[in-house]
Amino acid sequence: MSHQGHFGFPINKRQLSSKEEASAFKLHEKPAAQTKVSKYRIWDVAQKSLYLRNNQLVAGYLQGPNSALEEKISWVTNRFFEREKFPIILSIQDGRRSLACGMGDQPVLQLEDVNITELSQGGQDTTRFTFFRSYKDGMWRFESAANPGWLLCTSTHSNEPLGFTQGPDATHIVDFYFQLC
Repeated sequence: MSHQGHFGFPINKRQLSSKEEASAFKLHEKPAAQTKVSKYRIWDVAQKSLYLRNNQLVAGYLQGPNSALEEKISWVTNRFFEREKFPIILSIQDGRRSLACGMGDQPVLQLEDVNITELSQGGQDTTRFTFFRSYKDGMWRFESAANPGWLLCTSTHSNEPLGFTQGPDATHIVDFYFQLC
């Protein structure tokens, strides 16, 4: 008798003891202890880089000595969401501060002192830290899992904080480039 596992893989119950079957299902409930953290340089299609100013992630044109201010973005896959949506958790400062979707009248981007590897273990609700990434024509978009339809964005003006918008418009940029560090 065949049974579908968490990811649609068939499990033949006659071949597994009940203890082995329970272990097989537990493997899919939590990610492995060692999670691969990838680090990237990210910038918007207007060529603005990301940097930290007054505890906010800001997009601006960094040149010369100021280019050292650029924040690198770390990300891990969030295995608690459907893989087809490409769920990731984003952070800065070597994974020590994670990007989160806070609530107000509309979603707001927050930086929280939560380590990305702890989030990837599923120790707390990860929805507000999760973004669904999509790729088209060489550019990336990041949709909030906590607020479907809201995309991570920069302003068309330089040195403004990142935020969320419901789509590209005259004042918001939602397309980004990524480069592995």
